[in-house]
Amino acid sequence: QPAVDAARLAGDVVAVDPVKSTISLKGPAGNVIDLKVYNPDQFKVVKKGDQVEAVYTQAMAVAVTPVPKPETKK
Repeated sequence: QPAVDAARLAGDVVAVDPVKSTISLKGPAGNVIDLKVYNPDQFKVVKKGDQVEAVYTQAMAVAVTPVPKPETKK
């Protein structure tokens, strides 16, 4: 079952791509994250170089399956 976690990131906008519906933010530690933007109106107000705070969700799906036991020779 997927685990979903909400996260906040304050950072600088380093790229805006309305065609791909993404905004790239650089966080305080220097990490860059690409965020999917679902509201196209955001591209009217957010520009490269802006400082913003973003709230986003991350989902992770994990599946655990047993490893087959090796066959034993008799």
